[in-house]
Amino acid sequence: MGGYFEKMFFWEEFLCYYSKDKLNFIGNSSSEKRSENVGKIDKLNEQCKCTYFFLDYDYEEDSFECNNEKYDLKSQAFTFLRKLDKSIPVILNITSMNLRLMGTLLFNIKKIGFKEVYCLYTEPLRYCKNIDGSDEEEFVDRFDLYKKFRGIEPIPGFLRANDDKLDEKWIAFLGFDGKRVEQINDRYDFADIVPVITLPSYKPGWQNYALQENIDIIKSVERKPEYIIANSFLSAYDYLEKMKKTYPKTYLRVTPLGTKINALGAILFCLNNVHNVELLYDNPKEEGKISTECGKTYIFDISEMINQ
Repeated sequence: MGGYFEKMFFWEEFLCYYSKDKLNFIGNSSSEKRSENVGKIDKLNEQCKCTYFFLDYDYEEDSFECNNEKYDLKSQAFTFLRKLDKSIPVILNITSMNLRLMGTLLFNIKKIGFKEVYCLYTEPLRYCKNIDGSDEEEFVDRFDLYKKFRGIEPIPGFLRANDDKLDEKWIAFLGFDGKRVEQINDRYDFADIVPVITLPSYKPGWQNYALQENIDIIKSVERKPEYIIANSFLSAYDYLEKMKKTYPKTYLRVTPLGTKINALGAILFCLNNVHNVELLYDNPKEEGKISTECGKTYIFDISEMINQ
């Protein structure tokens, strides 16, 4: 482990732990049951004065709306967050938050200097896919979670370039949607690929799904997959820190296609390491339900790490 201690609470523990009299809660509109905001805000309001902000992200326009005001993601996310009092703790419900929106918010939260920052995440119990736009659900072993993509485009605040022409290493956090990693590699044809799988996973055996879905890319490289913990952002952060120290003269491209919590760790690492590290992402459009049934809810205190 590196120099950080992972501060993680179960939802019930956080409700007992939190003692401040105010809190700003930022969530996003979603069809995912596990990303429900209202019930959690009601619980928080029993502890403190919780002011909430629901963001409706527009994939096509790359903008979001909040309280009937529209903000361009690239140029106005800072304006939106600047209206908040940075001395009041802020909590982001990242459960179903688009990674593009999540990364941009975290970039600007760091830039503004919010003192106390938490991320909330609820695990899925099962994944599903919608069939022909109907309400019927089918549970499948072959996952196809996303249909549309903006394509590979830097998340606002994460534009980087290999200006020194260093050798490159692609670190791919693999998930259940194997076609995504194949599409990215088809574009770049990386010579040095590091596949990363979660173990332990959210549920026993889920690492086997990731292995099956990404078997082609795994077989194409001359190394075994490496492993990080599914529900730990620090496991992802420390892994990337280890890689950066091991290969100091290498340009690292990081693609977080695994768990949202691991993606949080990758985003925080890229925020704190602006040289020779790039977040490479395909920006999928999240539409319809991709999961059903709710697992455990966690709260992660990222205050120390984001204020590095």
